[in-house]
Amino acid sequence: MKKIFWRVALLFVITLITFTAVAGLIYTRFNRHNIMNLYKDELKSLASTVSEHVYDASEESDNKGLNSYLSALEDFGEIRNADIWIVSNPNSKTPLKEELANVKISDVEDAGEKTKALLYMAFQGKTKSYSSRDQIYELDIMHVATPILAQEGEVVGAVLVNGQMEYRESSLYQYQGYMTFSIVIAFLISLIVATYFSRRLVKPIIKLKEMAIDLSEGDYKKKSEVNRRDELGMLAQSMDILSDRLLEAEEFRDNLERNRRDFFSNVSHELRTPITVVKGYSELLADGIVKDEDKKMEYYERILHECTGMERLVSDLLILSKMQNPDFELEKEPINVIAVMQDSLRALRVIMDERNIFPELTYNDERSFVFGDYDRIRQLFVIILENAAKYADSDTKVDISIVRQDKKINITIEDEGIPIPESEWDAVFEKFYRANNHGDKDGSGLGLIVAKNIVERHSGRIWVDGDGVKKVAFHIELDETEIEE
Repeated sequence: MKKIFWRVALLFVITLITFTAVAGLIYTRFNRHNIMNLYKDELKSLASTVSEHVYDASEESDNKGLNSYLSALEDFGEIRNADIWIVSNPNSKTPLKEELANVKISDVEDAGEKTKALLYMAFQGKTKSYSSRDQIYELDIMHVATPILAQEGEVVGAVLVNGQMEYRESSLYQYQGYMTFSIVIAFLISLIVATYFSRRLVKPIIKLKEMAIDLSEGDYKKKSEVNRRDELGMLAQSMDILSDRLLEAEEFRDNLERNRRDFFSNVSHELRTPITVVKGYSELLADGIVKDEDKKMEYYERILHECTGMERLVSDLLILSKMQNPDFELEKEPINVIAVMQDSLRALRVIMDERNIFPELTYNDERSFVFGDYDRIRQLFVIILENAAKYADSDTKVDISIVRQDKKINITIEDEGIPIPESEWDAVFEKFYRANNHGDKDGSGLGLIVAKNIVERHSGRIWVDGDGVKKVAFHIELDETEIEE
């Protein structure tokens, strides 16, 4: 991660330095160009002013004023590091008087080709300029020439101003020094800023890397502890969600493994007794030890009874497996709970008649519909009713009520017989559970867990309560479904 940190920091520094250097270079060139243009305009203004005064003086007979002006002009030129030439135009019909010119045209011949060309452009009525490098004095010179115009527009002469740019160049060098200093300061600041932002960027990445390592090692309780409102924050949030999902999956896997072990342990325990009984009776019959026909029939009936119990156990296991399989689809449709309950009671009529148990069904609305699987809901009712018939006292009543209220269908099945202790109300819905006071009643111990799974697959609730003395009530709550008239 240190490599990433230094790479990011270096990238920040390079970016900021490059930006500062490019901006400084552009601004320096712009500033140089601007200073040169300002100086050029200043010399042009000076040349124009001199041109006007020279022409005014040429119209006067008294040259005292002009001589004073020229003397002052020379002093001004020395102050401004500028050399001012006033040259008469030899090609003019009325050239400038010689006493008004301070440089003869013959002296210009030695000034260089560019200077002569500049002066001849001024003789043509144009104001022009150029800059050059004086190799002798090693100075940069700005040359500006402007015409001296008579009233008729005739060019009678020209003013040539040669200004040294030493002062301007020193300003530029000073500015470049400031710019260099600014770049150094910018480098230091960018280094600090880059370090700060690199740490802010890399720190959550380090935490996410550590979290990923912990997750790979099975520590699903690890959290990223990154709280940001950017893409890294979204990534950290996704990692936290992944951690929660992995933790849930691990807990689910542990529970599944524990249930699997308990399941096989309980199944082997439940099958051991009937298999031992069947094996013992079968060996007695096979060896011919039992001669009495009545005893033989008793043994055959016992074997048949144990086989029926094992068949029921396997059947309940298959049903439970289906209910706990999320891929198993129920064939749901609008069904009338009252009709399903009446169908279930008809199926158990013989059993209840044998024990003189009298079911009594009451309901407050004939249109008590739910959206569910008919066979599974019927199986649910049969399980609860069968338990009531098994554990209720003889010559008692089983009260069944179906109440439609608040978009819910509430079913209650209450019997009088062997109670279920309040401490065991939640445990009765576990696999192979039998209440401690239910003795040796037949059963697989899977009926109520099957019933609970059927209710949950219909998004409902099931629970049990009682008075702890005689009465036991199972309550089922299902969502009502609307049926058009």
